[in-house]
Amino acid sequence: MNDDLRISPPNAATRTEKASAEVELAPLSPEDRLSSFYAGCPVALFTTTPEGRFIDANRAFARLLGYADHTRFLDLPVPGFYADQRQRQEIMRTLDQEGAVHGYEVEFVRLDGTRLWVSITARAIRDATGRVARYEGALEDVTPRRLAQDMLRLSDQRFHLLAKATNDTIWDWDFTAGTVWWNENFERTFGYRLDDLEPGPESWTGRIHPDDIERVSRSIHDAIDGTATAWSGEYRFRRADGEYAYIYDRGVVLRDATGKAVRMIGSMMDATLQRRQQILLGWQRKVLEMIALHHGIEETLEVLCRDAEELSAGRRFTVLLASEDGRRLLHGAAPSLPASYNKAVHGILVGPCAGSCGTAAHRRAPVIVEDIATDPLWADFRQLALPLGLRACWSTPIVSSRGEVLGTWAVYRSAPGAPTPADDEVVRVATRLAAIAIERARAERALRESREQLAKAQEVAHLGSWSWDVAAGKLDWSEEQLRIHGLPRESSGVRPDAAIACVHPEDRARVAADLEALLWQAGSGEMTYRIVRPDGATRWIHARTEVERAPDGAPARLLGTCHDITEQRQAQRALQEKEERLRAALDASATGTFRWIPATNELDWDENLDRLFGLPVGTTARHIDQFTSLVHPDDRERVFEALDRCVHDGADFDLEFRVVWPDGSVHWLLDRGRMLRDAEGRPLTMTGACTDVTERMNAELALRQRADELARLTEALQRMNRELDQFAYITSHDLKAPLRGIANLSQWIEDDEGERLSDLSKRNLELLRIRVQRMDALIDAILAYSRVGRIRVPTEVVAVGPLVEEVVDLLSPPGGFRVEIAGPLPSVVAERALLQQVFMNLIGNAIKHHRDKGNGRAVVSCADAGSHWRFTVEDNGPGIAPRFHDKVFIIFQTLEARDRSEGTGVGLALVKKIVESSGGAVALDSDLGRGAAFSFTWPKALV
Repeated sequence: MNDDLRISPPNAATRTEKASAEVELAPLSPEDRLSSFYAGCPVALFTTTPEGRFIDANRAFARLLGYADHTRFLDLPVPGFYADQRQRQEIMRTLDQEGAVHGYEVEFVRLDGTRLWVSITARAIRDATGRVARYEGALEDVTPRRLAQDMLRLSDQRFHLLAKATNDTIWDWDFTAGTVWWNENFERTFGYRLDDLEPGPESWTGRIHPDDIERVSRSIHDAIDGTATAWSGEYRFRRADGEYAYIYDRGVVLRDATGKAVRMIGSMMDATLQRRQQILLGWQRKVLEMIALHHGIEETLEVLCRDAEELSAGRRFTVLLASEDGRRLLHGAAPSLPASYNKAVHGILVGPCAGSCGTAAHRRAPVIVEDIATDPLWADFRQLALPLGLRACWSTPIVSSRGEVLGTWAVYRSAPGAPTPADDEVVRVATRLAAIAIERARAERALRESREQLAKAQEVAHLGSWSWDVAAGKLDWSEEQLRIHGLPRESSGVRPDAAIACVHPEDRARVAADLEALLWQAGSGEMTYRIVRPDGATRWIHARTEVERAPDGAPARLLGTCHDITEQRQAQRALQEKEERLRAALDASATGTFRWIPATNELDWDENLDRLFGLPVGTTARHIDQFTSLVHPDDRERVFEALDRCVHDGADFDLEFRVVWPDGSVHWLLDRGRMLRDAEGRPLTMTGACTDVTERMNAELALRQRADELARLTEALQRMNRELDQFAYITSHDLKAPLRGIANLSQWIEDDEGERLSDLSKRNLELLRIRVQRMDALIDAILAYSRVGRIRVPTEVVAVGPLVEEVVDLLSPPGGFRVEIAGPLPSVVAERALLQQVFMNLIGNAIKHHRDKGNGRAVVSCADAGSHWRFTVEDNGPGIAPRFHDKVFIIFQTLEARDRSEGTGVGLALVKKIVESSGGAVALDSDLGRGAAFSFTWPKALV
């Protein structure tokens, strides 16, 4: 409002005059028209004094505040209409300071006490002195708008409270602004900070699983671009830790008047737990069905691991099975690990530091290794795991219902870390299913083995079993029952009448009668009879039968066993024949038997003992004194002591002693007996046998005399060997001393005469020294030859390969001569020095006799010759003609003249003597021009 648009209400005098005057049709004055407009204006107008009294108000003002007569305001104070006086004070302060207020919203009280919100626009009218004369203004009812705002605010509060109260993630997508708002649950559910999210829809689409994004994007855009008011979908959404959550998402599409989608509000429900539960239930149902349908344990565990890997992305699962003794873990299933790794860990030992699985089985508790590269439990295995990208391994023991460790369930990850609650749940379910599967497999295997053992036991014992359902007329026979009767294993069943028909015709009537009696009279019984097999063979059967009866006493079922006693019957018959033959043999061998009762000293013996004691046949002893009186006086005390030990100490009677015949001759007897005792250990009867060992005792006496003589000879031989050793030492010293003098003298002559000696003299002196050296070597060789087999030193385990290398090093072959070892050489038990001498001589011969030292070659090899090893030294030298093969092993024999050869003629003879004294043999394979192959055998030994 401004001054030139001021609206002034008519005064009271004018209203009174108009109220009492008659209606005239004269044109209205401007004041009248203004008064008429003021009164009929639909806008609520008012005029008040500075003191807070109404000067005037129109009908619209009265209606707004619930009054029928607007003139009643003239007596009412203005402050009484304000619900909050502070609001009026604020308006008055603004009018005084600024002269006007515009759209100030306050709460008024109506006549009926209800309240409404109005918007006040007013100004202060001042007089010539500047003092406020009155206030003029207008009211606008803003209650509907305020209510709408309150409702909107309340709705907004409810929305935010709901967004906070629900577990769902609430989102608000403004298509116009291109922004997406998320409630706090987004951060709590998925682990992202809201401040770090992209403002647009990429905060949502950028985290949907790549396999789901196309489907979800297509479905939500179909809803937005069409006429749908709602949308829903299921997909996987990536969390901050990289794992994916299963989401059930719902949204409402908001459209403008034209139907265009402008906004979408929805909620994301994390259904991971529910979905995992469904998958876990389905997984368990699938594996349990496989177990129930008797799938193999390998197939079941393979499926268990593969389904677990589908459920747990980025994980690889394995099952190791405990060995029977529980000390090792064996490969069970590992579908996503290479076969080389599975082979490497197959059979690992259970222990306190055996990777994740071996340690878990040892501790009987889960073992969590977050980083294989650093954890000490993987010190022995990390070189297997790290090249395969395996960085974490969590293992849990698979425990049976009885607390026995059946194996381990392991989880591998390609990055270091600890298991999540979801991992723990998979492990919990998997170990339970694995335990059921393994226990079931073990039980089935045990049952199968038990049945096989039962069948084997029945087969070994020739014991068959059968059952007869009397009411159904069904007869079932075990495999051994069929075998006993000569019927094929595939026989599905045997009729009762066919079973009776198998019985031998001479026994059939008796067996049928016995069965009839069992059915109606007895409850159990035994019978022995013969059967005839389809091939005509007759077998003896001992049968036991038990009858199960119905409540009315009628036979319901018969159970029985059939024992094939044919061999037993044959053995009994054979035993009788054997006893008869034994008696004949005892009679023929002059072996007598006896029986003695210590309690009464009653003695009884057979006719053979009469002969052994030199008594007339039939003079059977009746008392122990008769026996002892015949024992040689010098042996009698020993016999009494032996009898006493037999009675009181439980020892067997086993003694050789002499007896004196009535004719005075002395004979040796070997008497053996054993005491039979009662339950309390008291002696009852001793039975035994006596044999004449006079000839053996005489032979043993002669043998002892021979042994004494041999001992004397051995001592003499040892004394001679010692004398020979002393002689060899003296001979070596006395022979070598002149040789050293000759060698030194020839060298001095050559040194003194120098240039005065002719070439021939020098050559002769050199030849003299060479022959002196050869004589020295010959003496050494002869001494070595003489010691072989005479002087023994302790044997030891000798590794032949290193020994040959040592020999080659000592021989130091010329530069062009090669000594090779073909393949590995074994270890043997030998006197090391002697075996070294063998190889020294054979390899040395190959080097010494090779004419082309620059192209020489010797190969040492070994072959298995049964109880021996066959060693061969083969060269490419000039070879040896076959007619000389035996000659080369004879001492002092050489193939060339002594002047042309460096040999002594002892080396190969020494080889032969060493090898043969060690239990081996030497051989030569050679011919002129094709080299020589010397071989020898050496006994094998446990080394």
